[in-house]
Amino acid sequence: MEKKDIIKIRSNLHKEFSTTVVIDGRKYLILTEDIEPEKKIITTTVYHKGKILSAKTLDCRHIMDKPGSQKKIADLLYKQHETIASTLRQENAAAIKTPSIFLNEVKNLLQRKNKRGALGLLTKALEQYPYEPFLLSYYGCLEAVINKNYSYGIDICLKAIKMIDEKLPIGKEFFYPAFYLNLGRAYLASGDKKNAVETFEKGLSCERENKDLLWEIKKLGERRNTLVPYFDRSHPLNKYIGMLLHKMTKVP
Repeated sequence: MEKKDIIKIRSNLHKEFSTTVVIDGRKYLILTEDIEPEKKIITTTVYHKGKILSAKTLDCRHIMDKPGSQKKIADLLYKQHETIASTLRQENAAAIKTPSIFLNEVKNLLQRKNKRGALGLLTKALEQYPYEPFLLSYYGCLEAVINKNYSYGIDICLKAIKMIDEKLPIGKEFFYPAFYLNLGRAYLASGDKKNAVETFEKGLSCERENKDLLWEIKKLGERRNTLVPYFDRSHPLNKYIGMLLHKMTKVP
C-alpha cells in the first residue's frame, strides 16, 4: 500500500491546516480551516478529484471567552484535522484485502459454482499481489477451465508450484495437494488425461485422503493401489513413502 502522507501547510495565525494523503494511487486533500472566525466554527473537509467526500464542523463558542482561547482553538483545529486524516488512512487500510482474504472469497465462489466470478476476483487480486503463488495457482486453473487458455493456464500452475517451492523451503508438502489439484484440472481441461492423473496422484502422495483429489481420480475411473497393501491408505507408512515418491517425481 502506497502512502505519501502529510504535506502540511499551517498559516501564521494557525487558522488552516491541509494534508495530502495518497493511498493506492488515490489522492485526498484534507483541509481544516477557521471559516467563521467571529462564530468560531472550525470545518474539516475531505476532497477527492475536486469533489467533497465529507465535511465535519466543530463549534468552539464555548471556549471563546476563556483564558488562552486562541491557543485552545488552534489546538482544537489541529486535533480535528489530524483525527480526520488518521481516520481516512485507517479506513483505506482496512479496505485493502490480504491474499488470504481474496483466496477465501475465491473458494466461496467456487463452492457456489461461480467459476467466472472467481476468475474475475482473482484477476483483481493479482493486480495487487502478482507474485502470490496461491492466487496464481487458482488463476491458472480457471484460465484453462473457463477461457480455454490451456497452455497459459498450465504454465501459470507450474509457475505457482515452483514459487511455493522457493517461498516455503520447509512445510510446503502441506500445500501441495491444492496446487496439484489445480494443475491437474488444468491438464484435464486441455484433454491431457495422462498428465492429469499423474498430477492428481502426486497430490495424493502428500495427502492420501484428500477428498477433492480422490473425487477427480474417481471421475476418471483411476485409482492407484496403496503403496503398502497390508495397510490402508491413511497409514503413516503409506503417507511417508508417498511423500518420498513425490519428492522424486516432483514437477520441474
